[in-house]
Amino acid sequence: MGAGIVRRIDVDPKPRVLRLFISYAREDEKIAIAVSNAVQIALGPSAEVFIDSGLRFGLDFKQEIKKKLDQTDVLIAVSSDALKPAFGFTGMELGYFMHAMEREREHNSGFLRRIVPVYLEKLPDVLAEEEGVNIGISRNTLSLTFEEYEAGLEIDYDHAMVKFLREFQSIVDRLREESGAPKIPASPDQRDLLGLVKRMQLAIFSHLKSTPESTLKPQKQITIKTSDAALEEADNDLPADAMLIPMGNGNPMAIFGLPSNEMTWYDFHKLTKNAKFQDSWIDAINTVVSSALQSQLDVDNSQVIVSYDEKHAYRVILTTGTRYFDGVREFNLYFVEYLKRGDFGDRSTTVIFKGLELLCRFRSLFLERNSEFSSLSFQTANAKALKNLARTMERELNLLRRDALEVGLDRANVWAEFVDWSRLLKMSELWRPIEARLRVTLAEIRVVDEVDLETCRASLIEELHELEQSMHTINAECIAEMTEKLKKYTSPAI
Repeated sequence: MGAGIVRRIDVDPKPRVLRLFISYAREDEKIAIAVSNAVQIALGPSAEVFIDSGLRFGLDFKQEIKKKLDQTDVLIAVSSDALKPAFGFTGMELGYFMHAMEREREHNSGFLRRIVPVYLEKLPDVLAEEEGVNIGISRNTLSLTFEEYEAGLEIDYDHAMVKFLREFQSIVDRLREESGAPKIPASPDQRDLLGLVKRMQLAIFSHLKSTPESTLKPQKQITIKTSDAALEEADNDLPADAMLIPMGNGNPMAIFGLPSNEMTWYDFHKLTKNAKFQDSWIDAINTVVSSALQSQLDVDNSQVIVSYDEKHAYRVILTTGTRYFDGVREFNLYFVEYLKRGDFGDRSTTVIFKGLELLCRFRSLFLERNSEFSSLSFQTANAKALKNLARTMERELNLLRRDALEVGLDRANVWAEFVDWSRLLKMSELWRPIEARLRVTLAEIRVVDEVDLETCRASLIEELHELEQSMHTINAECIAEMTEKLKKYTSPAI
């Protein structure tokens, strides 16, 4: 070939690909997969169908999904009528896409973005104005056996899903034609839409037959999802990207003063950083999860936390810990509220009983020599035992606070009816600064290394000495005074 001669190479134009996004709640995943498979087969290589079950674990899910939605032409919103305990209808994806539609009414090649609901019996309220695809499986239908349903299943060209697939087959052919790309011959499955839709219907029916319509979970539940690799890298804490997924009918995140949204462990730390009980929440969750990592039978379900509003106490219980072959780990935590017994009889005697209980508990926790929280206990404990004692002591302080709030004993005017005002004022003036310093030191003990641990130990012992010396006498006087008041209320009338 002579010099200077340029050979012309014909290159097929790159066809315009139609991008579809399958949006669904977790409870509808198998339905969504059946729909996704049917759509991808029907539209062939000229369409790209995205379903987030294909996302690799550990990615920034929200950013990845938003990126996909920015490129999406058609959002297929799959919804059964089943109860969605974790969320309402797939809100974030739907809301983001609707906003994108408003912001950019047309998307590439003049193709108008669309939302197509695919549902069982009833359109979701948020999509009531959209034209959807009713796949025709009702509660009455589900009373049939699989064999009865299959025998009576007739799919024709008037079926909503068949119409939808035929319409979009035409759209992908037009997009190829407009981009100058040759038409791709239809495969046997693409030509047999009736058979394709029938297989989709049978897959959905089979799934729904074995799926409860709803499950009542009255307790507050959070599922923690992470991976073995992430757990190995984390140091005495859950991995920052571990996902906290609220479950159940209530709002379990309200325990921590948060909305009922999925969030990472990092976000949980950030959002609760100013909460009074953050350290105890983090410690309780970490303790319960870490106790299950070695697949041991005796999981530590003894953890108790106090709610954000200080009005409720919950026991944190690990019900299941699941390890998948791909290294994913799931931990299901229930937050079971402590039983509140009703109060009966005279309000004054009730308050006295509660007050005496708090005073006596305070005495047994901090003022008696044999208490595990005495200064001597902290002085002789090894490093591991010291950290555990600090955690337990902080928990007991929180519970004391919760119990005082429950009966109104956080207010001086309630105590004043039964305790001398000057003694009450002195007790408050002594306790508040000591408690504040104790909480700071206890929090430091939980996180410091062994070098600084001894400094913290010395500070804690000094604070406990001060507590024991300053509060011992006044605590005894308050108990004696309230006991005399109780005798007055309970003495038989003469």
